[in-house]
Amino acid sequence: MKGTSIFQFKSWPKIHQPLPRTPRESQQLLNALTSSFRRQLDHAYPTSESAHHGDRPANADSSTHATNQHLQSILENPLFRIVPPKTPSPDHHALRSIEDQRRLAEEPMVVFDELVASGSVTPSAITSCLKSQLLRTRSRADMKISRTAARIVDWFWASDGTSRQNLLRSRASTTSLTKFMVTEGLHGTVIEWLRMLLSQDLGGPNGRITEGLARQTFSHFLIDFMDAEIRLGQGFSSALDYYLRICQMHASAQSAHPASRKAMLLAAGAHLSRVAMEQKTSIEQVSAAVYDQYRETMSSLSPRSLLSASVALYHPTHPDTQPFLQFVETLPSHKLQSWNDARRDAFFKIGVEALRILIEKNKIRDATSLAQQIQQLLPGKPTSTAPEGSRVSHVSPEEEYLLNRLDLGHMVG
Repeated sequence: MKGTSIFQFKSWPKIHQPLPRTPRESQQLLNALTSSFRRQLDHAYPTSESAHHGDRPANADSSTHATNQHLQSILENPLFRIVPPKTPSPDHHALRSIEDQRRLAEEPMVVFDELVASGSVTPSAITSCLKSQLLRTRSRADMKISRTAARIVDWFWASDGTSRQNLLRSRASTTSLTKFMVTEGLHGTVIEWLRMLLSQDLGGPNGRITEGLARQTFSHFLIDFMDAEIRLGQGFSSALDYYLRICQMHASAQSAHPASRKAMLLAAGAHLSRVAMEQKTSIEQVSAAVYDQYRETMSSLSPRSLLSASVALYHPTHPDTQPFLQFVETLPSHKLQSWNDARRDAFFKIGVEALRILIEKNKIRDATSLAQQIQQLLPGKPTSTAPEGSRVSHVSPEEEYLLNRLDLGHMVG
């Protein structure tokens, strides 16, 4: 008896079929792939008799719906949507031509998609596209629907470790990018990137980065995230929540140690403190328990410092002047003179706030003692590095009133 094969495959005329060369051939190939894919899904996910109503499938789990979604996600990729130029100019990376500048201003993310398709994305190009897109947006809603951050995030995950590192190292890029990430709700991606920086590995065979570079990049990216969340996200309270969550993530990391913790987290914590000083109404929205945790964190990162004293002083419900009083008592006058104008200005503002709180609590003796110490530290004379006629700080009418009450009005100019 002659045996027969259980596999009845038809012979293929060619193993390697030529790629489509015309739009018509491309459409025929796409239709064939779509039909084949649908048949396979029909077998796995049979549709009901009333699966369709008009052109839309009634069953969201049907093969037709699944096929359309899958193919649409593929075809939306810039590699399929954008045809890269066949003969790019030598300096196309810099977007220097007049036509490039015009298109960059009018359709920045189309330019970005073209750079992705041609493999020409650079940090400077990303920065240019982001800044141009920011100029074109008039509201947070505009930023959200643009999907600017989502496109760059997709490029990031599809790129090698070197390209990822170049993006996160570019402060000009991340300052703008985090604004779009916050408005588009990509907070999880932000935290994931910070986790990768913490592990000193951005993924891929060449994704390892040095400890020093990881620390600096982590610190800068975290500051940009905090600023974006305050300005364009859910505000100061939300930024503080994320900061504490990231501090906990850092503490649980196996590579965490005090020096690394301070280098990575302190700058962002100080930024939050400055915001608390400038926007007192934002502080009032923070729960006492959350702020207590923030205060403990800053005391751990920078003990017995002006920063930790400031954080204690601006507590939303229980402002504490004691850390600032202790700081002033141990502060040599020559050290104050070595500070830059911004730090001296911050010291003066914190001092006035401490005086205000002490007077409100009727602690006149403490207020008088603090005022005398500030007077000794800040004689009201311009320092050698300050412009002629300048004073230590500009004060509000309220601050000047408090100083006058303590006979320190001559400290303001």
